[in-house]
Amino acid sequence: MLPIELGFGSEITCWRRLRAWQEAGVWNKLHRLVLEKLGRDGTLDWSKAYLDSVSVRTKRG
Repeated sequence: MLPIELGFGSEITCWRRLRAWQEAGVWNKLHRLVLEKLGRDGTLDWSKAYLDSVSVRTKRG
């Protein structure tokens, strides 16, 4: 429910753009760039990072 008065455009237009960005891998690239920048700046503490099976696919067999 986006208010047109704020200049966001229609809900359908926003949905289409989000879908297109997802398909183009924009969010994954943005996530990687942010992590790289935080790592270079020394503001990312990898000692508190973790992975689970929800975020990382496991190989079968």
